[in-house]
Amino acid sequence: MNDIKNYKILIVDDSPTTLSLLCALLSKEQTYSVYQADNAEKAIKIAREIIPDIIISDYYMPGTDGIEFCRQVRNDAEISSSIFILLTAETDISKKINGLEQGIDDYIEKSISAKVLLGKVKAFLKIKTLQNDLIKEKQKLQAANEQLERNVKQLVGVLLKILEIHIPGSSKRADDSRAIAEYIAKELGLDTEKSKIILFAATLHEIGKIGLPEKIAKADLRHLTQKEIEIYRQFPLVGSLILSTITGYKDAAYDVGHLLENYDGSGTPDGLMKEEISIGARILRAINLQEELFMMGHSFQDTIAKIREAIGTLLDPYITTHLINYLSDKKRGAAITSKKISIEELKSGMVLEEDVYSVSGIKILPKGIKLNDRMVEIIKERNIVDPIVGGVAIR
Repeated sequence: MNDIKNYKILIVDDSPTTLSLLCALLSKEQTYSVYQADNAEKAIKIAREIIPDIIISDYYMPGTDGIEFCRQVRNDAEISSSIFILLTAETDISKKINGLEQGIDDYIEKSISAKVLLGKVKAFLKIKTLQNDLIKEKQKLQAANEQLERNVKQLVGVLLKILEIHIPGSSKRADDSRAIAEYIAKELGLDTEKSKIILFAATLHEIGKIGLPEKIAKADLRHLTQKEIEIYRQFPLVGSLILSTITGYKDAAYDVGHLLENYDGSGTPDGLMKEEISIGARILRAINLQEELFMMGHSFQDTIAKIREAIGTLLDPYITTHLINYLSDKKRGAAITSKKISIEELKSGMVLEEDVYSVSGIKILPKGIKLNDRMVEIIKERNIVDPIVGGVAIR
């Protein structure tokens, strides 16, 4: 141990004799600062003030006993990492196991020899030193990660500003894409880390267009020559190269690089199909398609129709259904009187606000129709074999 280290040890016992003996014994070590309390209530206050390395407490005390005292220590963030040793003459194994489950680190019999007690304390202080070192390293790592996140956030802002200069309107699309990706990721039940990567990729999915000639970057895709389209289709790879230089976002770079992969395997750069394509790239493919359709001036209805046509060929059926639900909900807005309900809630007499489609893209019933019992039955039967994702909009 480090000789200049001043370890703090708190002794808690309602017996003045035991307190005196333990304090006298441990105070012989020059590197120990020993504190004492005759009950748990006083001890918890002292512990919060000094943050002890080790607490040695009696088991049976008036008021709060040693087990409950330990529970209080473990539930207090400031002192929860203190080593907790219980002094006891208890021989009941079940009680000892319960104590260990409550956070007791070790039991020491009151009849233990001074030499063994000092040995145990020294051993636990070595453990506490290692524990403290790990906590410090963890704090350093956390601080470094937080700084990295701040740096990445600043970098994203810079990249989006550069892209906005090159392609006006891209910043708005970045915000919209992030919102769509967040919605779809939530609907798919993706975990926090996976969602974070996909949202990052969605925000910067157009960044590779920085490398495109201005004429191609700003042009209506319908007016590009075949050669110009081939150049345009390189933007995901350029974007992937840019993002691959950002620490911690390798998967985001991969997703962006594959955002033109098609669900049926007809896309680029690798001709992947279905689940071979990462979930992030499949989400970006759907986002990018709707983006291009709107940029080409298609109406909302035409865009939705073309997105539906792409189900199973360009786009993942489930992701596309969530995309359409998002776009429809956004267009519908909060002011209108329609609402979404589950298939199980459908009843005869309800009027459909929107066309009802299955996940495979098949139209089951048109909007505006008033449901009867048979129609409700058809919808429910279809939902079993070809799910209707996201519910049904009714007036």
